[in-house]
Amino acid sequence: MVTLSFNHIQGKNGSHWNRLMREEKAKEYCIVAIDAAKFVNTAMVCTIYGDILQEPFEFDGSMSGYQLMKKHIDATCEAYSLTQVIVGIETTAHYYEDLVRLCMVEGYIVRILNAATTARERETVLNYTKTDRVDLMAIVQSLLHGRGGTSVESMLELESLKTLTRARRTLVNAQTRTINHLRLYMDHIFREFQGKNLKVDGENKVIKILDQFVSKTSLFLMRNHPHPSDILTLGKEGLRKISIENNLKLRNDVIDRLLDYAGNSISKPKSMLESELILLKLKLDEYALIHRQIKELEDVIEEKLLETDGGILLSMPGLGITTAAELTAEIGNVHDFSHAGQLIKMAGTNPIVRQSGGKRANHYRISKQGRAAFRNVVYQVGKNVSIQNPEMKIRYLAMKDKGKKAGQSYIALGNRILRIAFAMIKNQQLYKSNQPDYCLEKVIAGKLRHTEKQKLFNQRYLKAEEL
Repeated sequence: MVTLSFNHIQGKNGSHWNRLMREEKAKEYCIVAIDAAKFVNTAMVCTIYGDILQEPFEFDGSMSGYQLMKKHIDATCEAYSLTQVIVGIETTAHYYEDLVRLCMVEGYIVRILNAATTARERETVLNYTKTDRVDLMAIVQSLLHGRGGTSVESMLELESLKTLTRARRTLVNAQTRTINHLRLYMDHIFREFQGKNLKVDGENKVIKILDQFVSKTSLFLMRNHPHPSDILTLGKEGLRKISIENNLKLRNDVIDRLLDYAGNSISKPKSMLESELILLKLKLDEYALIHRQIKELEDVIEEKLLETDGGILLSMPGLGITTAAELTAEIGNVHDFSHAGQLIKMAGTNPIVRQSGGKRANHYRISKQGRAAFRNVVYQVGKNVSIQNPEMKIRYLAMKDKGKKAGQSYIALGNRILRIAFAMIKNQQLYKSNQPDYCLEKVIAGKLRHTEKQKLFNQRYLKAEEL
């Protein structure tokens, strides 16, 4: 059996390039390297052997600039009797996206290169010089080496889902930073609000007033009655009254603990905390805004997920809507890959193997040579299923007994889920569990709250005999 070059590394993208260069008419093809930027783009036309046909030229980032680029390409193709144009473009921020779309509409073969790929090409082939000409030659050389992915078969809904899930992840990180600021200001305003150390059966234990720091009750108190003096002014009856009026559901033991901690607080007088109180209010407003934005994004992500083949991942315990959406978006089009190992390499969670001189090979650590965002999703997926998926929890505990660290176990489980997810999406097969109490209907109902969404899941992912 003959194995095509790059197929084991880059899946169908590498094979597609290999077949393209083996065609009889390959000599009639030309490569257009484009270095995209915000205002001024640069391009160069070469043969498939790397010989320059059109020296580097500039064009602006508008339709008139694109028409100028097309004019240069058409003139070169006519002068050298070329029949096909292969465009290589580097993923520079988001500036390349419109050029890719226009080139695809024009009928060009478009191959997208990661910026890190061209950077390594400059390091290995050239020196420390960095000019437009050097950058364009790095793009050409990267293409000639079979690197880059074709966007011909890219799915718009997957790209949209990736944009939304990554935006949500950014908001979640911003929300975490905001919560940390809220904790900081409350430490100054009401030191004991987040808990107090007490002796329980002779041991130190932190006893909290409220279970969650950003619960509805906690946020209400921080906004309206943040200082111990505010709590003491309200008293027991006042706290009961605001609990009823605002549906805070304050229990008697919580009220007693709140008054006790406020009465014994060592925080500064309220008159000395003017700056902290202002900043606390601003951060509460910021948290409310980010929280609302996250919820709005999650509603859209849920709809987008059910429009893709990746919605079938919801049948797996431990994968919620946002986690399944992130995994689906980062995987992309599964038909671009021949096996799940390529996805693991793309995430950079594949172990580095060390072996020399006939000695036994050992797995050192993960490579971290893939996409950081994808790698973070794989880690989070492994962490989630180690808790919420009964079968994966058994595997996690087994690895823990063998001395594996938590992070190593999460990556291992994440890779396993990645293999399962690849098969599920590619073959459109529901998750198969060996747990006797597994019920698909119950799992889906716990994730999709609306009955309309549940029906949509059943219609799209369940076969006729399973309905």
